Formats: sequence, structure tokens, C-alpha cells
Amino acid sequence: MRPQINRNMSLCVDECSFVQLHASVPHPICRGMRFEWAATKGFFLDATSSDPIYFAPTTYFPDGENVWVTLTLTDAQGIRYTDQVEIHVNDLR
Repeated sequence: MRPQINRNMSLCVDECSFVQLHASVPHPICRGMRFEWAATKGFFLDATSSDPIYFAPTTYFPDGENVWVTLTLTDAQGIRYTDQVEIHVNDLR
């Protein structure tokens, strides 16, 4: 089983708000794992954490917009795993 972004949360957030994301790793006893989070918009307070806090950007679209969040996990042997999820950012105006 591959590491993945935990989807047991709402994938819809308000603009200019924070949300905590979580990585699900099937065998977390491994040492030397490196987490890297990236987003098409917005930012992470610590993009190397297994459970980072994401700041959703301001959106200027009346219906909001979608942002892609990607988790890349590199294990001690250098093998890379990725998972991606789409989060909808609501416009509050």
C-alpha cells in the first residue's frame, strides 16, 4: 500500500483560512522518510511535516476555484511516492 493524503476531511475550504492536512503512511516504522507538500496556490506553514497546515489563498472567482495539493514522500532508499488531491477554495465575497 502506498502513502497517501488522508481524505477523511472536507475538501472544500474558505479562502484565507487554515486547514490541517494529514499523510497516511501504511508502515510508519521506516526511518528516514522525507515529506514534501506543494500546492498550485496557497502555502504550507511547514511543507516538510507529515501533517502540515495549509493556508488557502484569496480567490477572485465568484464560484471559488480549485487548488491541487501534492504530497511527495521519499523513503530511506530514495524511492519516491506521490499522491494528489483537489481542494475547492470558496470565495467569501
